[in-house]
Amino acid sequence: MVSNLGFVFGTNSSNPNEAGLVVGEIAVGEMSSLERVVKESKNNYEKVVLAQATVDGVKVDGIDTNLAVMKELLFPVIELGKCLLSLAYWDDPVKSLVFCSVFSYIICRGWLGYAFALTLIFITVFMVLTRFCGQGKPIDDVKVIAPPPMNTMEQLLTVQNAISQAEGLVQDSNIVLLKIRALLLCIFPQASERFAVALLITALMLALIPSKYIALLIFLETFTRYSPLRKASTERWMRRLREWWFSIPAAPVVLEREKEEKKEEVML
Repeated sequence: MVSNLGFVFGTNSSNPNEAGLVVGEIAVGEMSSLERVVKESKNNYEKVVLAQATVDGVKVDGIDTNLAVMKELLFPVIELGKCLLSLAYWDDPVKSLVFCSVFSYIICRGWLGYAFALTLIFITVFMVLTRFCGQGKPIDDVKVIAPPPMNTMEQLLTVQNAISQAEGLVQDSNIVLLKIRALLLCIFPQASERFAVALLITALMLALIPSKYIALLIFLETFTRYSPLRKASTERWMRRLREWWFSIPAAPVVLEREKEEKKEEVML
């Protein structure tokens, strides 16, 4: 009877703060949409503040200390890379043979996408198990062995060494780009002809051979080049490739300096 008069006590909302008295089309005591948005924004801001506090708490000073922390965080990736290099260099022929056989079969069957999907599922299952099994337990801290303290001079030398290595990397990259430019402009015709033939063969392979067989060829070339049967020929071809690359001249570069008059005009 009360409901027929327009009064309804309570709501179906699961949030007790949003429950109220409904009188006709008016809900007394229920949170409005604006209040709900404000409350949600407040909760999100509190989460951001807590997250930023954790970020500020893990910051460390010193280049050597930050490098040590990064090395510890990248330890699984580094170990995975070492394992792949060991398989590629055939340090253990049995493991390398099994690895090549299994992945070659996966590529031939077209299961490469399923393999990546299975990897993502495994990571998801690991996260879910960690979430439920570690519920209520404290989070394990990342333990890093602190490097010996460095004085100001040692830190300056470390920074200078890092800058020199970065400069050398940029110089090598520029040389590679200039050599590619020389090949494209046929500054060294003999090397350019070989490069053009290689590009033509690659284009024909991409156009005529199915993608899974191309992936198989790339995989076998990468992981069998240092096998006992191919090691000698690989070293011979790599030596010839290096000789061919070193024989390519770099395209000329001219550095133009701004004139003093232009600089004075800019300053004025």
